[in-house]
Amino acid sequence: MRFKLSLNVEHQVYGSRLPINYQYELSAWIYRIIAKGDQQYAEWLHQNGFSDEKFRKFKLFVFSNLYSPGIKYDNDRLIFRSDKASFYLSLLPEKSTEAFIKGIFCEQAFSLGDRISKIQFNVQQVELIPSPDFSESFVFKAISPVVVASQEDRDHHPQYLSPDENNYGQMIINNLKEKYRSFHNKPFEGDEKFEFELLSPARSKLIKIKAGTKEETKVRGFVFTFRLKADKDLLKVMYDAGMGEKNAQGFGCVEDIGSLQLPIPQKKSFKKCD
Repeated sequence: MRFKLSLNVEHQVYGSRLPINYQYELSAWIYRIIAKGDQQYAEWLHQNGFSDEKFRKFKLFVFSNLYSPGIKYDNDRLIFRSDKASFYLSLLPEKSTEAFIKGIFCEQAFSLGDRISKIQFNVQQVELIPSPDFSESFVFKAISPVVVASQEDRDHHPQYLSPDENNYGQMIINNLKEKYRSFHNKPFEGDEKFEFELLSPARSKLIKIKAGTKEETKVRGFVFTFRLKADKDLLKVMYDAGMGEKNAQGFGCVEDIGSLQLPIPQKKSFKKCD
């Protein structure tokens, strides 16, 4: 289930400059809002068959990069020239999720940044985006870097794979089947056949997690367009929970940009945060 969160950029509070490595902070804020621990949160977990302990292990969400009209890069900073911004948030659970997400995110204020620069945002609207009616083949675009890593090297560093690697598609499918098993509490028993096709050059993105701290780590992901033909249950898992690894840290959010069988347009549902 996917939502678009529309934000106001409050330039007058801290300014208009944001570090390019904001994913960890945004992830922490999302998780903090979702897991407030109140009765609504407990009921949502129960209705979807999860305990709090399991949700902490498998966070079930992915989010896109931040988007804003006319955004500009300045070395390691982003300059927001508009007072509007947005991002997409997707979650695998569906039961009661629409009311839950709209209820907890509306009118929330938060800031992202570091000692040098930061921006304050206010959530103005939460909009439900209808899920595609997946056929067996879809064209997707990564709207946050996709991370796929092979085994660590001798120095315990992960080896990040580019989507033009021969085994990339199989690793994506294996990861989706593991997400399916974790969510449904049973192995995936659908169609095992798949076809992965890279449709654009893959742009490498090196992202710092916990930038500027002793715990800083670097993660390499890739942004690209691709076609994936696979079982529709796996395509749904990818759309709602993310592609590849580290999804809850802001990696692997994809959007569909075409299919062999276009879905019928549906009315969107949104809540303005008055």
